[in-house]
Amino acid sequence: MTTTILELPSFDRDDPEWELAACRGDAHPDRWFPDPSEPFEYAAGVCGRCPILAECGAFAAATLQSGVWGGREFRRGRVVRGSAARA
Repeated sequence: MTTTILELPSFDRDDPEWELAACRGDAHPDRWFPDPSEPFEYAAGVCGRCPILAECGAFAAATLQSGVWGGREFRRGRVVRGSAARA
């Protein structure tokens, strides 16, 4: 089963913050799930203007998500590309 941007989950589904996600309704949801050799700058750029950037990345780590979350690329909850990948 694939998670799409339109189905962005949350820790608290009643929290209106998730409605503010910059990626909601984006015309290119496939760009949030790049192959390892594909760039992820498009998704990271959208994330860069998102008011819930930190919460999104924390959610991805806590729930073992893959794809671009919070401006970084995750694979099973671990950052593989982005600022925290070097740490």
